[in-house]
Amino acid sequence: MMTEPSTGTTRHCDACGTPREPFFDSPCEDPVAWLCQTCRTVEMEVPRTSLSPEARRELETLESFMRAGAPAAPAAAKVSGLARARGRARIALEGIREVPVDVQKLAEQLGYPVHERRLPAGQRGTIGRDGDRVVIAISSHGGYTNAERRWVIAEELGHAMLGHTALVASSTPGAAPAIAEPRRREEEREARAFAAEILMPDDKVRARFGELAPRIEQSLGMRRREEEIDEVVRLLGRMFGVTPTAMRLRLEELSLLR
Repeated sequence: MMTEPSTGTTRHCDACGTPREPFFDSPCEDPVAWLCQTCRTVEMEVPRTSLSPEARRELETLESFMRAGAPAAPAAAKVSGLARARGRARIALEGIREVPVDVQKLAEQLGYPVHERRLPAGQRGTIGRDGDRVVIAISSHGGYTNAERRWVIAEELGHAMLGHTALVASSTPGAAPAIAEPRRREEEREARAFAAEILMPDDKVRARFGELAPRIEQSLGMRRREEEIDEVVRLLGRMFGVTPTAMRLRLEELSLLR
């Protein structure tokens, strides 16, 4: 049972006070669990039975690593990796002024064409090869929205541009955790940071939010304020071509929503 309300991307461990790491079933939805690397515990946000088979396997792998006491990356290294990811995204966006960003066109201009392929069930995107070229492969099965498709492309573009190499560390269900697993988790964080900056550029989000913020500030009463926040989040999500959840997380990350 939760002992404190969710606050988007931030939650601290009740036992030791350190920040918990969010675990996602889908990159476009709210966290489904929170991990404490210090206490090696998992706090579920939803029943485990509601997770996709792939998410359950990944969570079990992470729990195995925590029980085994696998070393976590130093905090300074995490910050450095995220800063590098955001920096690469800003460089990739140079000259682009309009939103929503045409992420597929951008990927192709950067040398990473997007191909639709049959991928394993539950896998929406990956990095592949077409001859001597690196390509972004996205699932041809469909079943997800345009906003979710855009996020998958942006995240896989991040993996490609950041030179990530640990993506298949836990590809075999039931296999013993590979030594690259901690690094793979760092690469996933970096790719998410890259995708957020590509689809929701810092400066543009701040500018658009600044235009809409007065309607929140002028609202009377907590309930009305929450309604205005929800509407602003939806409006910004449509402007930037992302899900409301992704936009809310971005606004919290930029300390625009508290």
